[in-house]
Amino acid sequence: MRFRITKNNEGSIYSMIVSGEIDDDAGWDVLQIAQTMLNMPHCTELIIDLRSAMIDEDVTIFNTDTLVSVFEEGLLRKDSTLVIRCFDDHEIRLSSDQQLLETPEKFTNVGINEAKFYGRVMKWLEKEARFMIN
Repeated sequence: MRFRITKNNEGSIYSMIVSGEIDDDAGWDVLQIAQTMLNMPHCTELIIDLRSAMIDEDVTIFNTDTLVSVFEEGLLRKDSTLVIRCFDDHEIRLSSDQQLLETPEKFTNVGINEAKFYGRVMKWLEKEARFMIN
């Protein structure tokens, strides 16, 4: 197995082009290197290109369950994307899409009687919702 690592001019998009034969051990090595690259502070997108690699039939690590378990923590730390390009131009894309949350609108001042009234209504709706589920 051989791979080449490139990055764009801004240094935010990294590519890992893998060639040669990949067995289970080599596949785990690729995922470990990719995990380290995705955790780098400037890396916002990582592309793993497996189109020129020959993957053994016994290799099962390039499925979505394994990929999510390996890259979940890194994707949750910062806004980033992982793209895995497979043969036949299929691709798997995992993206955190951590966009800034909108600030909530400010609270308004209401009288105590009005607050009690809406509090009773909310409790009633909560009970009704429980009855509807059961």
